[in-house]
Amino acid sequence: MTRTATLVFVVLVASCAGVTTLFGSAVEAETEPEPAESWNRTYGGSGDDIFADIARTEDGGYVLAGETERSGTGIDGWVVKIGADGEQEWARTLSGPGTDRLYSVVSTDDRYVVAGRTDRDGGARGWVVELAPDGATRNERTPGVGAFYGVERDGEGYVLAGWTRGDSGAAGWLLKLDGSGSRTWERTYAAPDGYSTGRLKAVVPTSNGYFLAGEVEGESQDAWTLRVGNGGDRRWQRTRGGSASEAVWAAAGGDGGVVLAGESESGDSRDGWALRYGANGELTWEERYGGERDDWLDSVTRTEDGGYLFTGGTLTGGIGSADGYVVKTDSDGRVQRETAHGSTSWDKPWPAIWAHDGGYLLAGQTGGFGATGMDGWVLHLGSDGHGSDSARTTDERDDRAGGSTKSETTDGSASGGKSSLPGFTALLALVALALSAFLWRTRSKE
Repeated sequence: MTRTATLVFVVLVASCAGVTTLFGSAVEAETEPEPAESWNRTYGGSGDDIFADIARTEDGGYVLAGETERSGTGIDGWVVKIGADGEQEWARTLSGPGTDRLYSVVSTDDRYVVAGRTDRDGGARGWVVELAPDGATRNERTPGVGAFYGVERDGEGYVLAGWTRGDSGAAGWLLKLDGSGSRTWERTYAAPDGYSTGRLKAVVPTSNGYFLAGEVEGESQDAWTLRVGNGGDRRWQRTRGGSASEAVWAAAGGDGGVVLAGESESGDSRDGWALRYGANGELTWEERYGGERDDWLDSVTRTEDGGYLFTGGTLTGGIGSADGYVVKTDSDGRVQRETAHGSTSWDKPWPAIWAHDGGYLLAGQTGGFGATGMDGWVLHLGSDGHGSDSARTTDERDDRAGGSTKSETTDGSASGGKSSLPGFTALLALVALALSAFLWRTRSKE
């Protein structure tokens, strides 16, 4: 009885750890070392604060964009600049008379560009703000009705993707701005036949155009991928989904193809979902990730060994009510490792980027680690030898993070099956094995 109690105690202690390696991943061969947690920090006040995106800056630090909730002003856009160690250097609140949210940020040589939506003028409008390195506002624009979910550098300027008002509902929106922030061109994309609305969540520049990724809605909600030319002309589009709803939150790619990251409810549970299209629109692979409870993916980035790093959230991570979910795969989406990170409270990272000094930086929201309410959260995983990417211009663009109809929508089941994420750590699995052996020996003596 004493030995059994000791084993149960070990299980309880292990379940309180701040990081878990999810059972089922250890059997996979790893080509990239697993980065350990280096540091994590929280940012914000007494309200609800969240980071939706993060970008590296020229001075070795990082800039983050999201939203902050303050008494009397409601929800406002929020930009925070931190150093290499996570120390806050400055913070800006960008607000109007209504709700304001920032979803994406990029860093150029001399400015930071943040994008989202603002409710000034009585309704949602796409919102673009250019900030100086010290956080001062240089330019602010609201080009039209809608919202921008993604912004990427594109030559001397940048390109934004989101939604705007179409003839029958929301339509995809792509806007190209030059280096001075002036409009170069813009395109809208109506949803394919069988759908009433469409929204773009991500844009991936290539050498001869863009991949666009998002969702369409009709009788169901499905993934929507487009390939367009340098001027935004549509070359092909694809939809994919199952019997329930699918969502896409991010994309990474380049000339060779694009990988989408999101979630699917067309299965036994809500799962993380990823799929890859080749340059000509052929589906090359599709995978589901997660366990028996809810899991989802919010970002994807290319890794140095040719695979992918996905981040999101999991309710089966085994730490708190929701944990940060990190999935490392090979180039075909096959799981090499899965880990959960967080506190005993709610934790949710959105994007992951390569850190200046190696490893990865994840940004999102946490209710733990001393947070007041829900705070912005930054977690450093590293170092795994990436270092500075002065020679990574083409490769990083190639997989960083676009007429078909409803008839192209398929069942949405993953070609490679679902990964294992039952909510146990590797240590818990060993303890469970030892406990089983002990009980078997005990029974054999009776």
